[in-house]
Amino acid sequence: MATATTAPFEELTRLASEFVTSQKGMWDHKAWMDFLSRVQQKGVEISEELQWKLGDLLEAMKEYHMAVSSTEDIEKAMSTIFNESVAFIKRQDGVWGHAEWEDFVTTIRQNTQTWSDGTETYLGGVLESLKAFYKSSSSASVRRPTPVAQNMPSPAASPAPAPANRRSGNRDDLTAIHGIGPALAKKLTREGILSYAQLAALSDADIAHLEKDVIKSSGRFKRDDWAGQAKKLSQGRK
Repeated sequence: MATATTAPFEELTRLASEFVTSQKGMWDHKAWMDFLSRVQQKGVEISEELQWKLGDLLEAMKEYHMAVSSTEDIEKAMSTIFNESVAFIKRQDGVWGHAEWEDFVTTIRQNTQTWSDGTETYLGGVLESLKAFYKSSSSASVRRPTPVAQNMPSPAASPAPAPANRRSGNRDDLTAIHGIGPALAKKLTREGILSYAQLAALSDADIAHLEKDVIKSSGRFKRDDWAGQAKKLSQGRK
C-alpha cells in the first residue's frame, strides 16, 4: 500500500508527465493554471512551496521532452523515463550514489530508442527535480475528489505560484509571459526582477548575464521576445 508520502508523489508525477506529453513540451500561463486546477480536481492539495517544486519538475520534463523530440514514439519514451525514474526514486528513497546512478542510466539507455551524452544530462536534471519533489511531497495531501465541481475554483482563480523569498516592491506574474515557467520566474525573481517593467527595461548586458549565469539558455530572451511581451503586459494595465 502506498504511504501518505508516496501517494501524492506518484499521483502528481503521473499528472505532470501526462501534461508535458499532451502539451508537447510547450505551454503558457493559462495551461499552467488549468493544470493546477486539474490537480486540485484529482483531490491533491499542495502547498505553495510544493507548487514551486512541481514547476521545477515540469521545466526539467520539458527539457527532456525537447531532447528526445525526434524519437519516433515520443509518448513511449516519456512514459518509460518517468516510470523508471519514479520507481528508482522510491526504491532509493531519494538517496543514491554514483554506482546506483550508473545502473539507472544503463537501464534507461537499454529501454529507449535514442541516446546521447546530452540525453544523460537532461535525465540527470529530471532525476534531481524528482528527488527534490519526492522529499517535499509529504506536505501534500490526497482527499476524495468531490463529485460536484461547484466548490472548485476556476483556472483564473487558482493560486499562482509565488517565489518563496518575497521582496518588497511591485510584483507581476512573470509566468504570464510565454516561455517563462514557474522555475524560470523563480530564478528571475531571485535576481530582483519582479515586474514586467523591469523585464522590458533590461539592457543587453543584463540579458547576457541572465542568459549565461541564471537561466543558462543563450538567445532565450530575443527568441521568445520576453521584453516585447513584458512591455505589452505592462502597458495593458494602464
